[in-house]
Order: sequence, then C-alpha cells, then structure tokens
Amino acid sequence: MTSSWGKLLLFAVVIASAQLTWPQQSEKVTITEPSVINLASLFKQADTIALIKVLSGDAENYKITVYKGRVIKSFKGTADGEIVYFGPDVGERIGWEYILFLRGVSQPIAPKSTSSANYGTIRYSEIFNEGYTSMMTSYECVFGGNTTAERCDDGVQVCTDYIVLPKSMPTFPPLTEDTSFGCRWVRKQGFVSLLGTLGGPKK
Repeated sequence: MTSSWGKLLLFAVVIASAQLTWPQQSEKVTITEPSVINLASLFKQADTIALIKVLSGDAENYKITVYKGRVIKSFKGTADGEIVYFGPDVGERIGWEYILFLRGVSQPIAPKSTSSANYGTIRYSEIFNEGYTSMMTSYECVFGGNTTAERCDDGVQVCTDYIVLPKSMPTFPPLTEDTSFGCRWVRKQGFVSLLGTLGGPKK
C-alpha cells in the first residue's frame, strides 16, 4: 500500500515538473513611454486647458476614476466657472487646484450601476501623456533668494523631463539638477501668463 502511494506521489511530482518546463504561450506586452513635448505643441494637442479646482472624485462607480472640477481660469476649450469631469489618473487631491491639459473623449461614460450615488452618464476629458499633463499647484518655498518673500510663492509642478518649457522660464531646481520623476517648480504667475500668451488674445 505504502509502495503504491509512493509511486503515485512520484508520478505527480514528475508531471508537475514537466508542466513547468513546457513552452508557455508567448504574450506581447507593449510598453508606452511618455512623450517629450514642448509646451507650445502640448497647447495645440489639448482640447481643454484650464486651472481647475478638484471638487470630488469617484473611484467606485465607473470603469475608470472620474473627477469633478470647477474651472477657475480657462486657457482653451472651456469657460471660467464651468464644471468639467476628467480622469483616469488616480491621485488628484480633492480641494486642490491643478493646471490640466485634457483631451475630449468622444463617447460619454456611464456608471456601472444605478445602485449608488454617482455623477450619472457624463462627458469627460482625459489626462494624457501618462499623467504628465496634470500639473499640481501649491504654495512652495523653493524659489531661491535670501528672504522668505523671495523664496516662497505660488508654484506649478511641471515634469520638465517630459514637458519642455521655454528657456526664458526659470525652473526650481534648475534643469541641471536631477529630480524625482523629472518634476520641477515654476512660479504660478509666470506660468499662467505664458499660457495666456499661447492662447492668444481673447475675442
């Protein structure tokens, strides 16, 4: 009896070992790296560009994470005060302001069910270039100088390894220094003025 069980166990081990060595079906994986885009080209590629305050987010009721925001200042494709819905990046902070470059999605997105609170069926826009078109704004003390007034200001975090700014716009730290994810700070007032220039005169 013991001998039979031993043979059966040995057989099972042999089969399992053989399965590990059998050729597996190959699977193609395409890795998409973010593009390096200069700011003027990015402005042309985006359908909507605005300084937006994030009002809420829903990571439960849609197939992607959807955020609801109010336009504080529009540069392209929307109007001040409008409500916009955007996604799919996870990590936008509720109550914070972002400068967003968005592409419109042609088909509306519907919630997965009607059993809980959600935004309903909505038209939304997409943060593209692997999230680098979402630029957080914040009060930061990173701008150099000898006094607090010189060092501290409202800033915009731009990942300048992927979004190329005009050489005339200073970044903190400078481009010669390595940073996490290639992101640096620019003064918000100067960046907002630059976007206004790219958008041309309002009609």
